[in-house]
Amino acid sequence: MRRISAAFLLLVAVVIAQIAHYYAKLPDPMASHFGFDGSPNGWSSRAAFFAIYLGALLLTAGALFALAGLLTRMPDRAINLPNRDHWLSAERRVESLGYVQGAIGWCAIGVLLFMLLGTQLVIRANLAGGGRLESGKFWWLLGLFACWVILTPVRVYLRMSRVPGLQGSSQRITPSS
Repeated sequence: MRRISAAFLLLVAVVIAQIAHYYAKLPDPMASHFGFDGSPNGWSSRAAFFAIYLGALLLTAGALFALAGLLTRMPDRAINLPNRDHWLSAERRVESLGYVQGAIGWCAIGVLLFMLLGTQLVIRANLAGGGRLESGKFWWLLGLFACWVILTPVRVYLRMSRVPGLQGSSQRITPSS
């Protein structure tokens, strides 16, 4: 979790630097919504834009990190994992939940990075003549973000689907009840 905390603090520092550097340079009102082709079709004040940006970052980070923190307090029946009885047994619970918490933390980092980079594209559009969003870059960014968010739970599922030490073609175990 140290690397996740360090990455989170680094992203927070970059967001603060981003806002401090660009706030006064941006027009007021500024383009804040764009069509599929990158043309602006919605505007807001700078203050409203950055308030929404910070609010969305805090809400997203707070929700994901709160979820990760709540895992250790949840009853086993409320945690949906393959081979739950194995992974949440007394001797494995702390390590297993630590792994899931880490995955949620890295997912949160990916979400925050997407928001930061997406906002940077909006800032660039507002600083450039014409105010068009670089939609090609945005679609690449969105694709990478989608892969990150999809692959995170898939990675957890694949790891938890395998039980070390079981032989044969099927490594799934069935619940005892």
